[in-house]
Amino acid sequence: MKPTKKSSSGAKKSANTVAKAISKNSSKSASVKNVENIQKTGKPFPKTSANQKDAAPKVKFQKISEERRKLIEEVVKELVSEDALPIVYYLIGRTKVSEFVIAQDLDLEIHKARNLLYKLFEQNILSFIRKKDKIKGWYICYWDFNERSLLFLNEKINVARLSKLRERLEKESSSTFYMCKTACTRMDFERAMEFNFKCPECGELMDEQNNVRTIEFLQERIKELGKETNAR
Repeated sequence: MKPTKKSSSGAKKSANTVAKAISKNSSKSASVKNVENIQKTGKPFPKTSANQKDAAPKVKFQKISEERRKLIEEVVKELVSEDALPIVYYLIGRTKVSEFVIAQDLDLEIHKARNLLYKLFEQNILSFIRKKDKIKGWYICYWDFNERSLLFLNEKINVARLSKLRERLEKESSSTFYMCKTACTRMDFERAMEFNFKCPECGELMDEQNNVRTIEFLQERIKELGKETNAR
């Protein structure tokens, strides 16, 4: 007996409903599966052309002023590394963010993400709390950005720089330096005597260097850093 058009139409509708339900459930669990895959392998699922449309949108970073950005860059680059900047920018405007979510959204291996997170923590740029996952049983760290510490950290960096510049200025002002014509190497009087005032690189005779410009540059830089430190 041939199926009627009505029964055929009903079967198609039923099949479509099931397909939609499967698709809906798959999309809902995609992000969960991705996080679990990071926990197991350290990497998110690779993006392929088949699932490109379902891939998560690019991470949006909160807009910040140029002055604020400059301060963050100076502190993070000096104390940690440039690689840690995306993590800091990502956490602006967010609170208690899981390390796995950070790794997933920034497309980082979990081991690299953790390494940068703990380096930022060691410098008091970030803080975290640990919570035990009730279902899986493992501990997860949730991270926050300690922006209030940046001014103190930047001042600390400037004080250290000032100390080094002052030491250099004292040495430049109290010593005589020698250098060959091609500037292969530069050494003070005592060191130059050990080589009989001949360059160990090219063998040319080394002459006394006029370091007035070096001294002037150091003095100017010390003034600039002093003003910046006092202004903050």
